[in-house]
Amino acid sequence: MSFVLKHHFDPDFNHLDIKAKARGNERVDHLNRDYVHNVVAGQVLAELVQATDQDVTQHDSRFILDQPIFPVGTNTEVDPQNPKLLLATANGYVYYDPDGRISVKTLLNVRRDVDYATGNISFVGDVVIHGSVRSGFKVKGRNILVKGPVEAAVLEASQSIQVEAGIKGDHRAELKAKNSIKVKFCENALLSAGKNLLVEGACLHCKLLVGNALAVGDRLIGGEAVCRRLVRVGAQLGGGLSTVTTVTLGYDPFLMQKISDLESTITTLRARRGSLDARKKQSKAETELMRELDHKLSVLEKQRFAWTERISTSDLASCAVIVPGEIRPGVDISIGQAFLPIADPVSNVRLTLRDAQIEMTSPAEPKK
Repeated sequence: MSFVLKHHFDPDFNHLDIKAKARGNERVDHLNRDYVHNVVAGQVLAELVQATDQDVTQHDSRFILDQPIFPVGTNTEVDPQNPKLLLATANGYVYYDPDGRISVKTLLNVRRDVDYATGNISFVGDVVIHGSVRSGFKVKGRNILVKGPVEAAVLEASQSIQVEAGIKGDHRAELKAKNSIKVKFCENALLSAGKNLLVEGACLHCKLLVGNALAVGDRLIGGEAVCRRLVRVGAQLGGGLSTVTTVTLGYDPFLMQKISDLESTITTLRARRGSLDARKKQSKAETELMRELDHKLSVLEKQRFAWTERISTSDLASCAVIVPGEIRPGVDISIGQAFLPIADPVSNVRLTLRDAQIEMTSPAEPKK
């Protein structure tokens, strides 16, 4: 008696030889090339069925078995409830290992640049990019490590991101991690970290949203930093009066961003509503559209009020801006409702909130 090993994945998939996809009459999609095939724990990878004479002659001889035994590899198991099914026991990608066993790997190594040869990459496990991430491409994963530079690309991690060679974002790069982000340097990018953000070198003209603490080893010049609790800049904060740098502490930065986006939508809808109302005579369709806009605006206004109520400050006593180096003019600092524009250069200072005012003290850090 023979058995057919039927796969629920492509056993001959080769990530080094993937073809661009064409969907129907649409153009070839060069950005999404299915570089990796994801599986999740509990997913069926293969099954054994009794072979017929026709199966023996028509199926690949590699997968006609004399015994109903799966080639069980790492992170796979025979279904305890159904011995004819092979299951994944971890999230990752499925492949045949060098010993000919069906295995699931939880780490994806991309040993080249992410570009048109790979397309966008979306993986359920950890990703290591051994090259760079080129402009216009996206990488999603649990933890993401990029050994080369990141250009105007998008990285999204359900845990953390690390970029060893820095970011030159061209105002289009976006890095978002639910936990922490660590980069060598960054220019013209949006970085959003649910917990902490570390920039080892300089941070120039970026927008930073940080759920806990931000540390910049060298210079923080231009752009906007919204951080819940702590900002430390080692060498220089601000670039002078010609370059506005804003630092805001004490609020949930992600809720603030949602409110900002919501306000932009409200402004757009109000302008549209106003243009219709300015007409001397509206058609029936325009009158109905005005009613729809009024309803949308009412809903959005209530949403904005609810979010604004939730944006209550954190423990403002623990908020601080620490600069052992120099703060240049052109820096605006807010802690809660308090606001302080820096008009003259100051060095080696710590800024905290005291009696509802921002207080500047020196030294920035206690001597060890």
